[in-house]
Amino acid sequence: MKTFFFDLDGTLCDSRPGLVHATKAAFSALGIETETDPAEFIGAPLPTIFRTFLPDLDEIDVAYGIEKFRADYEAVGVFQSPLYPGVAAMLAELKERGRAVWLATSKPQHYAERILKNLDVARYFDGVTGAGLDEGETKETIVAKALSASGAASRDSLLLGDRAFDIVGALKCGIRPVGALWGYGTREELAEAGCVEFAATVADFGARFAAAEVP
Repeated sequence: MKTFFFDLDGTLCDSRPGLVHATKAAFSALGIETETDPAEFIGAPLPTIFRTFLPDLDEIDVAYGIEKFRADYEAVGVFQSPLYPGVAAMLAELKERGRAVWLATSKPQHYAERILKNLDVARYFDGVTGAGLDEGETKETIVAKALSASGAASRDSLLLGDRAFDIVGALKCGIRPVGALWGYGTREELAEAGCVEFAATVADFGARFAAAEVP
């Protein structure tokens, strides 16, 4: 593989505390009452999350929920996204081996860039592709944009992600997906989305994919 695409939340960093806090703030603003753990929705676009509970939510209310989410996230959550152990070393090894490294995330791009900078790993990335401010893009759209911007051939590319959205996005773009089992999704969720290759830990991914000549 010549080009490696990465999801962010639940793949490179543990964004759970900040995202859960901000999601609860948005739920409260929209009047969503649920016993469901908001962490189950990490990785999905906010409009999709809101309409899981309020299917008829109009665009004005969606925008209001996003506004409340962002206010909370900017104040708290953006600073609560530690890297998983071994991620920095794995990214450094990819660059040392001459691989192209790209981020493809459903998080708004300016947040993603800020987090990479805060975590001191921005230097390892050749490019960052995130969602727009309305967060209306699907993961397939985001992955397609990243693939186009990178100039990479899909057959020479690999995407690491932890949710079904990542796997579906990769497969629809002809990219080889690998499921990150340390993230927020389950092996069953990833397999149902079409994933057949998995990494148990960051070290496992590094040894089998980043440090090896992956066919």
